[in-house]
Amino acid sequence: MSEADSSRGKCAHIPLNPVPRQQHVVHSETKLDSQYNIDVFGKYRGSSKVMVLPKTTEQVSQVLAHCNKRRISVVTQGGNSGTGGGAIAERDEVLLCMRDMNKVRDIDEVSGVVVAEAGCVLDDLDRHMQQLGYIVPVDLGSRNKCMIGGNVSTSAGGLRYLRYGSMHGTVLGLEVVLPDGRVLDLLFTLKKDASGYDLKQLFIGAEGTLGVVTAVAIALAPKPASSQLVVLGLTDFCKIQRAFVLARQSLGEIISAFEFWEKRCNELVVEYEHYESPLETAHEFCVLIETRGSYMQHDVEKMDAFLDKLREERLIDDSKVFRDADEMERVWVFRQQMATAHGKSGCMHVYDFSLPSKHQHDLLVAVKEHLTAEGIYGQADSPVKDVTIFGHIGDDNIHLQVIAKEFGGIVEEVMEPWVYEWVGSRQGSVAAEHGLGKHKGEFLKYSKSATTIKQQFDPNNIMNPDKHISRA
Repeated sequence: MSEADSSRGKCAHIPLNPVPRQQHVVHSETKLDSQYNIDVFGKYRGSSKVMVLPKTTEQVSQVLAHCNKRRISVVTQGGNSGTGGGAIAERDEVLLCMRDMNKVRDIDEVSGVVVAEAGCVLDDLDRHMQQLGYIVPVDLGSRNKCMIGGNVSTSAGGLRYLRYGSMHGTVLGLEVVLPDGRVLDLLFTLKKDASGYDLKQLFIGAEGTLGVVTAVAIALAPKPASSQLVVLGLTDFCKIQRAFVLARQSLGEIISAFEFWEKRCNELVVEYEHYESPLETAHEFCVLIETRGSYMQHDVEKMDAFLDKLREERLIDDSKVFRDADEMERVWVFRQQMATAHGKSGCMHVYDFSLPSKHQHDLLVAVKEHLTAEGIYGQADSPVKDVTIFGHIGDDNIHLQVIAKEFGGIVEEVMEPWVYEWVGSRQGSVAAEHGLGKHKGEFLKYSKSATTIKQQFDPNNIMNPDKHISRA
């Protein structure tokens, strides 16, 4: 372990999201602004009074060394777009905000690798890479706010996992500051390396509990030369699953996304976000399929043949193909606004699971039956207003939303640990891509065994205390 070379890639320091000059430390006699102490849906609230805004890895090292020596707890925060409260200072921990570390340190245009600091906003970074003929493989609904360090720390999956895979495969190297201030320089850019322990994997998905990710080396993907998108209307979930099998067979190497949502999700986006539905008529389920390739005529032929197969098997009631870039963007915006629309409709309890395909729709049915049996759903005066699911069929990731009239104990008392036990008993994961955050650590036992790694890296428990694996 050594101090990172501060001159690495200095010729390529490109600020992506410049912010006004300001003090490195913001002090306040009261709580910080709500944008730092409240999560995106208003469920998790913190009490931090001090925020640190480092501009260099050396400054992060100095802050952690100081806090570790004095047993001061630290919570790292990027764009604060997470849904699990993992970036919220539950008590009065110091907030370490990474937004000023927003430079690209190096770009290898031949091999397609970028080294970027943790505070680079995902959308800014992706737009810059597109100018060079590449894209950042991960794509999230919060792309305009979330930062690449947070994407790594939560092991974000996103919309195109089906095509580009996980952060564990995309990240080639990391620079991490450990709790005692030492800098772990693992910022390698090689795509093949069999030289022993792959320590970077420990920090992908660790949510700032083992250290602070300050820079990331990412394997980029070529910018697609052709794209197209189709939205399907279907009557039941079994038909979605059969359509997915046919999509993989027919679209093969060009399929990049396979999303689904139910009718109620569609209604909420139309009602609260005022977006026009991609399909004119209502359907029990909608599916969005995107392809990305290198030759449009070839891709169009494959899509047309795929749709013919769906019609032959009577799987779909409706379909609409989009090939204009602006139209495709509008459809994606519709899909990406689902979480926001749910949040506007009430107090959203969001659950992020991975489940084997045969159990995915069963989750929605089981939750509704459970809440009804407990007397909190199904009546006009019930505390729970809506229960919905949408997600990424291509990677088994299901998002379950329980919308209540107000935040309080009743929903969590009824849902937890019941829902985590239900998922675990079906060989699912209690957290697919949102991380464990503030309170899911105690439910990790339903899908994984407890670990002692936290104690090895952070014996003083200053890093994001009482979250993630520290509570397993």
